[in-house]
Amino acid sequence: MSRIGRRHRDHDAVFLAGFALLVCLLAAAVIAAGGESPAQVAVSLAPGGGGEVVADGRVLRHEGGRAQRSHARLRFTLAPAQPETPGRVLWLPREPVGALWIEAGDWRSPSRGFFGSDGQGVLASGYRLRLPAHWQGPLELDLHVEGGAAAALRPLVLDDDEAARLEQRAVAIAATVYAALLTLSLLALALYGAARDRTFLLLFACATLALLMLAAINGHLYAMPVLGLFAAWQAQGMWALVFLFLACWLKLVEHYVGADGLGAAVTRALRVAVGMLLLLAAICLLDLRLLDPVMQPLAALGWVASGLGGMALLMDAGRRRVAMAWPLLLVVLATLLLVLLRQLAGQGVLPGLAAMRYGFQAGVVATLIVFAVGLVSRISEYRDQRDHDRLARADTERRMQREAARTDLVNALQAKLRTLAPGDIEWTGFRMLFDQLLPLLPVESMVAVAHGFHGRDLLVVHPHGEKDRVGAELQPRLLPLKRQAANGIALQQPLTTPDSLAIEAVIPLQIRTPSWGAVLLRRPGGDGFTSDEMALATEFVRLTQVQIDQAIAAVNLRRSAELDALTGSFNRRSIDQWLTRAFTEAERDDQPVSVLFVDLDRFKSVNDRFGHACGDHCLRAAATALRGALGERDIFGRYGGEEFIAVLPGRGGAAARQVGEDLRAAVERLVIEWEGQALRLTVSVGVATRRDGEHSPAATIDRADKALYAAKRGGRNCVHVAPAVFT
Repeated sequence: MSRIGRRHRDHDAVFLAGFALLVCLLAAAVIAAGGESPAQVAVSLAPGGGGEVVADGRVLRHEGGRAQRSHARLRFTLAPAQPETPGRVLWLPREPVGALWIEAGDWRSPSRGFFGSDGQGVLASGYRLRLPAHWQGPLELDLHVEGGAAAALRPLVLDDDEAARLEQRAVAIAATVYAALLTLSLLALALYGAARDRTFLLLFACATLALLMLAAINGHLYAMPVLGLFAAWQAQGMWALVFLFLACWLKLVEHYVGADGLGAAVTRALRVAVGMLLLLAAICLLDLRLLDPVMQPLAALGWVASGLGGMALLMDAGRRRVAMAWPLLLVVLATLLLVLLRQLAGQGVLPGLAAMRYGFQAGVVATLIVFAVGLVSRISEYRDQRDHDRLARADTERRMQREAARTDLVNALQAKLRTLAPGDIEWTGFRMLFDQLLPLLPVESMVAVAHGFHGRDLLVVHPHGEKDRVGAELQPRLLPLKRQAANGIALQQPLTTPDSLAIEAVIPLQIRTPSWGAVLLRRPGGDGFTSDEMALATEFVRLTQVQIDQAIAAVNLRRSAELDALTGSFNRRSIDQWLTRAFTEAERDDQPVSVLFVDLDRFKSVNDRFGHACGDHCLRAAATALRGALGERDIFGRYGGEEFIAVLPGRGGAAARQVGEDLRAAVERLVIEWEGQALRLTVSVGVATRRDGEHSPAATIDRADKALYAAKRGGRNCVHVAPAVFT
C-alpha cells in the first residue's frame, strides 16, 4: 500500500473513532430529549369516520390523499381542577395536516394548521389545544383532521408545565439542527471561495436545501417571513424540497467519489436519477392536488433509492481508497435506517417519539458534517497538488529561462567571436559565458584558467577587480588543478580559509594534453552545487569552448584564404582586394597612395645552388624583414614567386621612395643562416604613385611593374620610381 493510501486509512480510522464517540453523545442527548413523555391523563381513541385508530386506540392514522378528512372520538377523565393546578391542554405532534380541531357539544377549539403561522410559535413541535378550566370527570371530544398528507396523530392531555417542557426539548433539538446546517452552509461557501472546487458549492447547496427541507418537515418554514410563501403549495412544496435535496445529494456524492472513477453506465444512471428527481420536484410545484396520494410514497421511495445509490457509490469509492469513503458509508447507512424508522412512526407502526422525529434529521446533519470533513481533508491534497503544479511550472519556467540563456549565449558568441582577432576570442568568450551564467547560477566568483589554450595562457576573472588576488591564490594550486582538469570530470570541493568556508566547482575544459584548462565557480558557505546546477555549468562551459574553437578555426580558415602559406603575408587575392579599397578611399579623401614592387635579385641561383628548401627559408626571412620595415597602416603581401608588393595609403612621391630605400636596406642587411653558411640577398624596388583620374589600381600597378624592371636593368639592388611621379 502506498504512503498516501496508508495515510488516508489512518485518517479515516481516527476520524471514525472520534465521530462515533460524538454520535453516541448526540444520540444519548436526542433520546433523552425525545423520550416518551409520561402521560398525566390516559387518552383513548375510537373511530369516528375516516382515518384509522391504531396502536391499541392511542394513535389516529390520517390517510391523506383522496381521504382528506379524518374523525375520531377521544375519551379521557380529568380530575377536578384546583386553584394552584396549571391549565390543561390537548397536545398532538406537529404533523403535516391542513387543519386540526376538537369539538364537544357546542364548544369548539381554535383550528390549528401545519402550513402557516397559527400562533403556536416559530419552532413549535406540536399542536396545543387548551381545554376549558372547568372541565372535569369523564369527557368525550371529537377530533377532526383535514389534509392531503398521511399523518399519525397521538393526542396527549398535559398540563401547561409539561407541555412547555416538551416544547423546549423539541426547540433545542430543532435549533441545534438548523444551526449546524447553517454553519455548514457558510463553511462550504467560504471553502468554495478559497478552493474554487465545485464540490464545496454542491455541499453548500445540499446543506441549504437540507435546512429548508427539515424546516418544512418540522412545519417551521411556514412561520418565517418570505419563506412562508411555501405554504401555498402545502404538502406538495414539502415534497418538492425533499426531491431537490435528494437530487443535490446524489450530485454531491458523485463529485465526492470522483466522476472520473465511475463507469459510463453508472454516470448515465446517475444523470437519469437526478433528472427524475428534478422532474418530480417540478411536478410538485405545479400543485396538482390529485397527485397527493402518489407523491408522498414517491418521496419515501426517493429517500430509500437515493440512500442505497449513494451507499453503492461510497462502497466503490472506499475500494478505490477515496478519503473518508468508509466513514461516510456507515453514516449514510445509519441515516437511512433512521429515515425508515421515521416513516414507520409516521404510519403509526412505531411510537411517535421525538427521537424518531429528530433522529433522521440528526443523521442528515451528521452525513453532511462527514462530507465537510472529508472535503476539508482534501484541501491538503489540493495544496500538495497546487504546490506540485507550482514547482513543475517553476521548473518549466527555469528550464525555459535556461534554454533561452543557452540560445542567447550561442547566438551572442557566434555573432561576437567571429569579428575578433585570435588573441581576443578566448578572453571575450569566457567573459560572455560569465555574463550569461551569473543570473542562473548565484556564485561569489567565476574564474577561467588555462595553459596552452590555442597556444596561449588564459586567466579570466569575475569580478574583474579580483584578478590579481585570484592569480596569486591560484599559483600554488596550478598543479592540482591541472590534474583535476586532466580527469575531464566536473567536481566540487570545499575550500577553507582561516575566516571562511566556500564550495568550489571545477568544470574542466576539453583540451588535449599537455594543455589544460578549467572554469572555477565559487559559492560561499557549506551549501554545495546541485547536480542540476553542475549540469548547467558544464553545458554552458562546453558550448562556450565549442564556439571559441569554431571562431578560432574560422579565423584560421579565413587567414589561410587571405595569407600566403609560406611567408604568412597577404596572398595576391587579398592584396588585390586591399588595393581596390585603398584606391577608392584615396580618391574619396583626395589622398595619395603608392604601390611598391619588391623582387629578390638572382633568386633562381639560390634555388639552384642550395635547393628549394633553402629558397623557401630565404623567402620567409625576406618577408619578415620587409614587413618590419613598413608602418602599421601599410599593406604587404607576396605577389608571386620571389616578388612582393607593398601598398602605402597616404604616402606618395619622396615618402614612397624613402620607404622603397628602407625595404632595400632591410634585405641588404639581412644575414640568412643555412646549413652553416651565411647567405645574403638583395632586392630591386619599383615605385609608382596614383595619378589623378586613376580610379582603379591597374594603371599604377603597371607603372610600378615597369619601374621594377627599370631597377633590374639599372644594376639591381636599387630603387626606381616611375617617371610620372615627377611630371
